[in-house]
Formats: sequence, structure tokens, C-alpha cells
Amino acid sequence: MGTSTSSTGPSSGVSLDPPWLDDVVGEIGSGSTVVPNDGDPPAPPSAPNGDAPPNRYGDARREFGKFARTGDTRHLRNAVAHYSRRGSGGASATAGRMRASTSAGAALFSFLNAVSQGTTGEVRKWVDDLRASNPSAEDVVDVIVRELAPPGGSADEESFRDAMDLAVSELIKDDPTIDPLSMGVDDIWELLKGFLAIETGNRLCFDLGPIFEGSQLEPRTVVLREKEMRRFLKNEIGAHVDMLRGSVANPSRSQLDSILQDALKMTFELFEADL
Repeated sequence: MGTSTSSTGPSSGVSLDPPWLDDVVGEIGSGSTVVPNDGDPPAPPSAPNGDAPPNRYGDARREFGKFARTGDTRHLRNAVAHYSRRGSGGASATAGRMRASTSAGAALFSFLNAVSQGTTGEVRKWVDDLRASNPSAEDVVDVIVRELAPPGGSADEESFRDAMDLAVSELIKDDPTIDPLSMGVDDIWELLKGFLAIETGNRLCFDLGPIFEGSQLEPRTVVLREKEMRRFLKNEIGAHVDMLRGSVANPSRSQLDSILQDALKMTFELFEADL
């Protein structure tokens, strides 16, 4: 699911929290031979109660449309704030709704760190076998995504697979010297910022509907707006990730999930405060 995927988005009167979402979360990384079992799985965030209000995304769509036309990130900031406050039940609920995203991000971090460190003989063999096939960078990215997120049927699964693929690919494009099978911790954190930005943009575009497509913009402008959106979200979410990552020296998947949840929540709270 790219950010420009057409969708009418969820309507009013439906549950703010899909009942199947925890099943998706439970499947992330469950079949991988690389991600270590480093403690109890993260406790899921509290799901928002109740049903969505009428015209839940009206203000968010209006502001997002202004951003699409002008490129002014003040409108994007307002769109995210309205999306969170009215459309999704507030900052905590919006972050909780993205728990598949944060769980996938935590699994991605643990995976890449385990591969880089060669934490077990099984992991080292997995890496050696993959390198022996002389894979391209694209091949490696595809294998990583398949290990953590095998194909599933939900939009959330499609979204975080897309975000993993794009985040790793963009990081390698920006710095071709990076080896995804031997990444430093700082590079992995940088990757997570990009992943969360892509996921947030995907979630926003999917729920708000085909605003880019309906804006009558030239295709090259749509591509530019998508890049501007990801860059803006990465800067904003990344600032909170940087603030929180120092709180735990060697975080487990559960702790990583909490850090990413808190980073999203703090970002949405900051945006909402400006309304």
C-alpha cells in the first residue's frame, strides 16, 4: 500500500479499533528464525472505546487537501492533528491504532541488530546462506521483509510491508555503503524513523481517501508531496524517537515497542495542542 493508494477510508459509526488488529500484531516476526526471544511480548496499548463520530475526517481532509495543493506543511500538521483528535479518538488512541506499525518496527530493529551482531549460530548460518546466494541489495530487502511480515490479507499488513521495503531501500539509496546485514545501531534507529514516517503517511492517506488523486495535481507534484510528507513526519516523529531512545541502553522488543508508541503519541499530542 503506497501512500497514494486509493481508498474511501473507514466511515463513521464503526469501531475506532478494528477487532482483528491484535491478530495481525501477533503474527509479526512469529515465523522468523532470526528475531531473538528477548523477553515477554509487548502488552498491547489500550484500545480506544466507542464508535467513530460522523464526518470524522472532514477537517483532516480539508487541511490535507490544502497541503496537497500548496505544499505548506502547516496544513499537513493540522491535518494530522484533526485526524488524531476527532478521526481517531485522540493521541493515545491514534498511537494504539498504529500498534501493528510499532510492533513491526520493533521486530525490524531486533532483526537487523541480531543479524548484525550474529547473536547465535543459527543467525550466523542464516546470514552466511543468504550471502552465499550473492543477492542484490533489493534481494536482501525482500528477504528481510518476508522474514518479518509474510504476505497477509489486511491493509495494515500490506502497509507495514510496504513501509519496511521503502524505508530500507531509501536508507541504502541515501548511503550505498550501508550493508543491511551489518548495520550499526545508529543506522537502525535512523531506519526506524523513516519506517514510522512512511507508516504514518500510509495510515493517513488510506483513512482520508484519495485526496492526492482528486487534487488534479500533476503526477510529479504528487510524488513531490509524498516525499515532503514523509520528510516532515520523519523530522517530527524522529525528534521524539531521539528523545526516548536514550532511556534504555539495550532495549528488548517490548521496550522498543513502548518507545515507538510513546514517540507517536507525543507527536500527535504536540500537533493537537496547536489546534
